[in-house]
Amino acid sequence: MGLRMKIVEPKAFNGARALMVIHLVLVLLLPFMFTQMGGCQGEKEVLPLNLGAEVSTEDLNDALGKPLAATDPTSIQLGEAYVVSETQELGGGAAFAVISDTSQTVVERQESTSEILLTVVEHKQKYINGDVQKTSTEIPYRIEKTPASTATNLTTPAADPAEGSAKMRPEVEKLLRNRSPVGLINELRARANSTGAKKAESGVSASDVTVTYHGLKVSVAKEPAPALVQQQTNCLGIPNCQITVHRVSFDMVFWENGKPDRVHWDLSMSPEVPYLASMLNKCVTGLATLAGDQGNILVKQCLPVVFFRYVQAP
Repeated sequence: MGLRMKIVEPKAFNGARALMVIHLVLVLLLPFMFTQMGGCQGEKEVLPLNLGAEVSTEDLNDALGKPLAATDPTSIQLGEAYVVSETQELGGGAAFAVISDTSQTVVERQESTSEILLTVVEHKQKYINGDVQKTSTEIPYRIEKTPASTATNLTTPAADPAEGSAKMRPEVEKLLRNRSPVGLINELRARANSTGAKKAESGVSASDVTVTYHGLKVSVAKEPAPALVQQQTNCLGIPNCQITVHRVSFDMVFWENGKPDRVHWDLSMSPEVPYLASMLNKCVTGLATLAGDQGNILVKQCLPVVFFRYVQAP
């Protein structure tokens, strides 16, 4: 299928050169950071846990489900688009980099009485060691129009693994990279409802690994639209250029043989933006493993939406 539409807003990727410089600085800083931190080998032992009250499955489900409960994937229209960045912060702010920028645009929409078929074109730019690697992919979406499945049958392939130098637990990486709001919520719910989480990569049995949730915080407020949206004519018609944003944060704790491994989640959602962009941001903070067995370091990974568009301008 030939592309018939403009795919990416030019302003979305204007900072590629600057982002390459940031990534290069990150690479150069890492050896210095290891020297100053002693390789971070003992960080797991010195970080305070300070867990808040454990969160019940019902409360977690409620907090995750309510913000987007009224959204409907059948509302996705031809020409809708969004751009998301992938960022990584090391050592509590000692180094920061933009790892990639990804745009998705709906270029084809076919609707029948039972389903909606979408074709989405994805453009991705990765910033690796001062270079920019570009890829383009067509992604098919199928949305069933039955009441029971409308909100759950929109699926998207997971994003490529991060090219950053630090990796979270495989379970966390999978959750972070699920671009479907419903998919992310359903996976978190499934883990909350299960008695254990299996870590097949290490051979740990489900009975040896359990997951608990703590310190749930929920808020809602009007917030400015992303900066690139603010730059559009009349802010795309958004009143006062502000959207309703629901914020949910909590600790997700993996217990292996009685030892806790905590990761902190910060989620931002809005029912007032295009469906594919409704998970405005998701960040996870926790100890990650450095490449080359260089120890562990505190890492914050985020996937903020930096631009969205409701439909293609005529």
